[in-house]
Amino acid sequence: MKILVAIPSYNCEGQISRVLAGFDQALLNRVEKVIVIDDRGKDNTAAVAQKTIDELKLAPKVEVVQNDRNLGLGGSHKMAFLYGERMGADYVAILHGDDQAKTQELNNLINVAEKDPSLGAILGCRFMKGSKLSGYSWERIWGNRAINVVYSVLAMRPSLDLGSGLNLFRLKDLADHAYLGYDDRMTFNIDLLLGYYSKKTPLVFYPISWSETDQVSNARNVTIGKIALRQLFRWRFGLSRPEHHEASEYTSSPYKAA
Repeated sequence: MKILVAIPSYNCEGQISRVLAGFDQALLNRVEKVIVIDDRGKDNTAAVAQKTIDELKLAPKVEVVQNDRNLGLGGSHKMAFLYGERMGADYVAILHGDDQAKTQELNNLINVAEKDPSLGAILGCRFMKGSKLSGYSWERIWGNRAINVVYSVLAMRPSLDLGSGLNLFRLKDLADHAYLGYDDRMTFNIDLLLGYYSKKTPLVFYPISWSETDQVSNARNVTIGKIALRQLFRWRFGLSRPEHHEASEYTSSPYKAA
């Protein structure tokens, strides 16, 4: 099983070293490649990531790439899927660079995929039995739970998390490139989930740990919630019209220090 781990990062210079430090040799041995994707933020994420890679002697298995332009979280996912496809990977793992999810818990998702190769996605979940949340307000927890219930009812499939920062995707289920038409922004994961539901792709949610300490969220929760509900109702009633994008729009280059 050939796995690419992609770490989308936007203004994560304060956290990316902790994420990379979570890769011990045992985990590195289970994956083919790890790329830190710097999405052209305003800080020194790429330089800090490269310094950490050098200090921990993680190269050549771990490297930093920079998007050729700011692609957004969804765009970085698209770039990662295309990158994995080109290198012949079977799976792409997404691990956010802000250290809210825990690097070592990627092992759990890989274990599930190895046990059940029929699954198209193993989705890290913050809101199910066995999940551990730290620093997350009750308002946000119950707001997410409420939207998850609405999704579960209207999609007629258990929807326990609309998009955490730790997921594992089987690339053959994405070979049609339908995801290229999904939102380039924060709600890409919602489009992806609904796309899986439309195709009846087998998937499972798996409990993860999630903490907020020194991260600065790029999400606006009320706005994201409204968009999530609008996307659900448009999907449910067949009103979704994915945009047209070409694979060539989602490119990156190896990081080179200034």
